[in-house]
Amino acid sequence: MKTKALRMYGKMDLRMEEFELPPIKDDEILVKVYSDSICMSSYKMAVLGADHKRVPDNVHENPVMVGHEMAGEIVEIGDKWKDKYTLGQRFSMQPALNYKGSMDSPGYSYPYCGGDATYMIMPPEVMIMDCLLPYDGKGYFKAALSEPYSCVIGACRSLYRTDRLNHNHYMGIKENGRMAIIGGCGPMGLAAIDYALAGEFRPRQLVVTDLDNVRLKRAQELFSPVAEERGISLLFINTGELDNPKDTLMKLTENEGFSDMLVMVPFADALELGESVLGFNGCLNFFAGPTDEQFSARLNYYDVHYMEKHVIGTTGGNVDDMREGLELMEKDLVSPEVLITHIGGLDAAGDATVNLPKIPGGKKMIYTGISMPLTALEDLESKAGESDLYAGLAALVKDNKGLWSVEAEDFLLKYGTPI
Repeated sequence: MKTKALRMYGKMDLRMEEFELPPIKDDEILVKVYSDSICMSSYKMAVLGADHKRVPDNVHENPVMVGHEMAGEIVEIGDKWKDKYTLGQRFSMQPALNYKGSMDSPGYSYPYCGGDATYMIMPPEVMIMDCLLPYDGKGYFKAALSEPYSCVIGACRSLYRTDRLNHNHYMGIKENGRMAIIGGCGPMGLAAIDYALAGEFRPRQLVVTDLDNVRLKRAQELFSPVAEERGISLLFINTGELDNPKDTLMKLTENEGFSDMLVMVPFADALELGESVLGFNGCLNFFAGPTDEQFSARLNYYDVHYMEKHVIGTTGGNVDDMREGLELMEKDLVSPEVLITHIGGLDAAGDATVNLPKIPGGKKMIYTGISMPLTALEDLESKAGESDLYAGLAALVKDNKGLWSVEAEDFLLKYGTPI
């Protein structure tokens, strides 16, 4: 079985190649990949190369497949797994395997397992750890985005508060509490908003801050109707335009402060603002992953002690987080399409990965069986005259208020140029 795949050989050395996959073993599964969303973690991997903790030291000799936010269909099953999986079954995958304490992960560590590929082989540890997850909903892009959703679900599930009577810990968003998402209009911030409005435990008030009015306006247009329908007060604030952000945010909470908080950007002033408006027994999760190993911010330990504030950090999600994300998608309780601002084919994946911080917007969704330049959804209409494909996609996106959709994906998969 031949595959086309994006492979990494070293620092900023990504190559799209065609090569032969070996026959699968009895404990492996062959899959066809349809979509893979580009993650900032893949950019960080490209920057670090073999210095990355998940990348093999000999990657220059044995390249690894790139991409870990994937979805597709099962096409061949080893004998060991034939009672658990079925041919043609749609899947997503949790890449955080944690198999026997190893940091090896699809998209970082394996020569034949990564999402930026037409076909790939699931190694046995993926199934052993129950990380190959069936998906019964519509849209490959939704299943692919269940991985980033699992990260924000894990972050929200990790929030906690304590009971002074018995010292028990209560996990998750405080139901009917007050929640803030600082720097919350990037792709992961949007996923966090979406989940906070849809999860089992929901706040009564959700305040989202950002420094970009365009992103704030878009997020407000996307989520305000959902929040109103679900009885949640949702406010968007540009803290860069405020003389005293702390006072403004505290007044919004009637000076109670917030019971839950996610800080989505690795900036000291954002963390310090977040901690300053955290309420009694509140919990702040530093979600963003800094690249500076010496990154730090001031913390008011007086308030940590007397206000019983909790400051934590999480990275990634687990299988249960991902299952919850997939279930919410299958029930149409979340809208992962709001994260997507660009689409492209497998031949666009390499440049998009190494230049990811320079490309504005949200998630870049790669369709691995298609040849197509990376294209912003907002540019489809101007490209409509170039081809019937662009014209059709432009019309479908316009009909969906500028958002990607299952219908647009189906159109691309049917009429797009095969890679």
